[in-house]
Amino acid sequence: MSETSERVLEHIKFLNDQFEPTTEGVHTGSSLRVVVRTTPSGRVSVSGSVSYRVHRMRASGKVFRYWQTQQAFSLLRTKAGLVVLRVLEHSSRRNSTQHLFAGGELQLQGLLHRFLLDLLLNPIYHYGWNPQNIRVVEGPEVQNFAARLMQAQMTSVLRDLQSEILRLIGDLPIAADRFPLLEAVSPLRLAHSGQTHYLDATDFKAVAENVFGKSRYRRPLARETQRLTECMRANRDWRQSHDLSVLNWFRLFRGLVPIDWIIESMRRTETNHRIGLTPAELAQARALFRRVPQPILGRILAEPVAQSVRPIKNTVRDLGNSHLQLRDLGLLPELIKARGQRRIRDARDLEALVRSMPLTQLEDPRFTRSNRTVDVLSNEANALYHMNDYNQHIAQLENCDLPVATWEQWKDAEFREVAEKFLTEHRRELMTAQEREYQIHAERIRQERIAREKVRAAWAMDTAEKLHGVRVGEYGLIAAQSSDDLARWGSQLNNCIAGYADELGLDVFVGVLDGSGRVRLNIEINQERGICQFLGTNNRDAVKEMGKETAQQVLDAISGVGIPVGKHALGLRQLVLSAQDVVGA
Repeated sequence: MSETSERVLEHIKFLNDQFEPTTEGVHTGSSLRVVVRTTPSGRVSVSGSVSYRVHRMRASGKVFRYWQTQQAFSLLRTKAGLVVLRVLEHSSRRNSTQHLFAGGELQLQGLLHRFLLDLLLNPIYHYGWNPQNIRVVEGPEVQNFAARLMQAQMTSVLRDLQSEILRLIGDLPIAADRFPLLEAVSPLRLAHSGQTHYLDATDFKAVAENVFGKSRYRRPLARETQRLTECMRANRDWRQSHDLSVLNWFRLFRGLVPIDWIIESMRRTETNHRIGLTPAELAQARALFRRVPQPILGRILAEPVAQSVRPIKNTVRDLGNSHLQLRDLGLLPELIKARGQRRIRDARDLEALVRSMPLTQLEDPRFTRSNRTVDVLSNEANALYHMNDYNQHIAQLENCDLPVATWEQWKDAEFREVAEKFLTEHRRELMTAQEREYQIHAERIRQERIAREKVRAAWAMDTAEKLHGVRVGEYGLIAAQSSDDLARWGSQLNNCIAGYADELGLDVFVGVLDGSGRVRLNIEINQERGICQFLGTNNRDAVKEMGKETAQQVLDAISGVGIPVGKHALGLRQLVLSAQDVVGA
């Protein structure tokens, strides 16, 4: 089996090696590479990228350079005969996709112009390179390469490159021929829409089948699709030029709810509404809906489209993107079960639930290595700053036994500890008497606070061990071990217990779990005040949440280990009033 062949269409590469070794972070070279690839099946694709050579210096003094891609593009013809242009910005990790139709040659020309004349020559204009220092490695040898006089020759290169790309890709399709139902829509407007379900469709039955599948097709689907399409074509607002239909919204529910629910929702949609979801956000919304029970999806469909779209858009933004997953969707079914499906009444409730999920920061493995490199360089720069500060103080002293530090010595933890101790003492000697007194006072307060927190932490650990695992009838007590526990309880109880994460380890937080594992109460216990909070769902009183008898049993179990009830405890008002009535009687 033959392999994919590759041929270089254009490669321009130039360098500037005249920077000082201590120069940090500048671009010392630029490269443009455009290649054409042909698969064994005969499909042709053209891709190109602009890369900059970055000049960096390690803290050890070692200079290194690496190539970093700034922007890239790809152009290919799909099996359906459409020409797709993708542009990727590596710095922001964002990409844009559009279709090219007849007349789109200007779009391709503008893209190549930006790559050749803006991105490629940007280091020259930005750093003001001397033309005599430029060394052309690949491409034409041109005098005064850095000057704008070369723009005339680059324009010739641009024209030849565009002609060759269009010859390889073939003729661009005519939008009106491939989208007969949208012939009134301009090709530029259609290029960004991504409405491929209208491709080669001559009637709205075919469009409905493309959107929802042939097995789910119903005649009312075709009628509603036609009605919504006519609303779209009647909308001439330029601000909605990238959004041709509301069908993408209903397509998110395909296969997740009965088709009759979708038909009813389409009937209630009187006019076309701008969805405003990018293709990446649509994919993220689909992944979200796959983990949401059907009754909740039915409530979201029952809302007006204009009311549901914005919360869902905000929700998928909070989930992150394909490069950095901010929240783990695998936890969503468990949280919905714990919260209760009936409590999620609309898209806004679903948005609030997702926002309450703990952050996970699941990073794309492709960027893990580069981010680790950035962290290493940042830590080295910080350590180098402290080493230079130490050496400056050593140079100012006449009689000092400590040596001037080198980078190899500074990497030694013992040497660095001695140096930092010396710097601390030296700075203290330079202080005035008032500053020294203030410093001593602040340090004494800090040590006292640390001592108090140690006592509180020891008490909290002992109290948590006493309460963890205690059974009260069919209920069990569990002590929070991490901020994730508080976040999960707050999500289940719909309260702000997750905001007390800073106090975890100093105060004791206890959850009361029923037989299904759902948290019914959250209890905060402080060493000095005793029980501070004794609250249920939506911060309800404990008696309203669990009943008077059960709440009293839980309170007795906690009081039994020597924990008093705070004077202004929240959630115990009815129990306290009942106890006062008994005493008065």
